[in-house]
Amino acid sequence: MPANRVYKDSVFFSLYLSQPERLVEVYNAVAGTNYPSDTPVQINTLEDVLWKEQINDLSFVLDGQMVVLIEHQSTVNENMALRMLLYGARVYEKMLPANAVYRRKRIAIPTPRFIVLYNGTEEYPEHQEQWLSQSFIVAEDSPVLELKVDIYNINYNQSSQLIQKSKSLKEYSLFVHMVNVGIREGLAFGEAVTKAIRYCIAHDIMGEFLSKHGSEVENMLFTEWNMDEALAVTAEEARAEGEARGRVAGRIEGERSGLEKAVRALDGVLSAEVIAEKLGLPLEYVQEILKKQ
Repeated sequence: MPANRVYKDSVFFSLYLSQPERLVEVYNAVAGTNYPSDTPVQINTLEDVLWKEQINDLSFVLDGQMVVLIEHQSTVNENMALRMLLYGARVYEKMLPANAVYRRKRIAIPTPRFIVLYNGTEEYPEHQEQWLSQSFIVAEDSPVLELKVDIYNINYNQSSQLIQKSKSLKEYSLFVHMVNVGIREGLAFGEAVTKAIRYCIAHDIMGEFLSKHGSEVENMLFTEWNMDEALAVTAEEARAEGEARGRVAGRIEGERSGLEKAVRALDGVLSAEVIAEKLGLPLEYVQEILKKQ
């Protein structure tokens, strides 16, 4: 397995990384704050140093005061609070000097904010909160550990309060909407993307970004939007192979072989962590399969 894979940026990540002031705008829209557009932004998105892959979607420190973690999701995930807990701990660890937590004097740290932006096809409220304590086996009135994630539906909707407050979110949402419209009209994927890009540039919707990166956008979208379909097909193949082998040599061995095939098919496209999550497998098991290649 080659050690020089390069993470393929998503359109969402590339859009906001190209102009960090857009992150200030999004945060203001979500939090109801009024940080000026030139407020300092320090990107600290987690990366796997060995594989040069992003671990989380986007995190940044705003004005040295707020540490904001944003995940962009096309499927509803009930474990986002747990994931954000793990991401948040690693981000703070990355920010602090070595052994800082052992100092006697209290360390001041930026206040966290955890945000998920959803634009999938399932019906979802405009805003919903997810709490870490919802995953606890034993429910408590005052849990000793808590974390809140704000989930916002950013599908294009003129009545959405959030996208009306954020120009960049509204434009991104409209661009995705235009691609979906083209597909529903029967256009091939590439044609739908090209038509949406031309429409948006002509109407100054993400115009500067699309003018500079339009040739890259189709490839990024193709990877993003076909991932769920690829995962579904791969999982179905895994189950089918498992059932076929199960009739001959035992269901367990067949399912194991099918899962290994699914993991290998996704290698080079997704990180081991994401493969484990998508297929519902232990990370150690996925890593062991990949090591055998």
